[in-house]
Amino acid sequence: MHLQEARLCLDCEELHTEDQCPRCASDAFAFLTRWVPANERRARPRRPVPAAQSAGSNRNRWLTGAAGVAAFAAVRWLFSAKPDTPERRADPDRSAR
Repeated sequence: MHLQEARLCLDCEELHTEDQCPRCASDAFAFLTRWVPANERRARPRRPVPAAQSAGSNRNRWLTGAAGVAAFAAVRWLFSAKPDTPERRADPDRSAR
C-alpha cells in the first residue's frame, strides 16, 4: 500500500485504499497524507552501484564462504581423529606393527 493512496476510515480507523471501508462499508475517510507527509523525491538520489563492484562483492562472498567451509572441515577432521588409548601409549612397539 502506497502512502499516497492510503485512506483512514473515520468510523472504525481501518487503513484501506478502496472507496468504501472493507471492514464497516463506510464512505467516511481521510487520506493518511493529511497527518503523515509524503516526500515525493529523496533529498539526494542514490548512486547506482557499478557492475564491477557488485561482481567483486559476489566473488568475495563466495571466497569467504569457501574458506569457512574449508576451515570447518579441517577442524572436524582434526577432532574426529582417534586419540591414542592408554594401551597404545604403554607399548610403543605395538604401534610399529
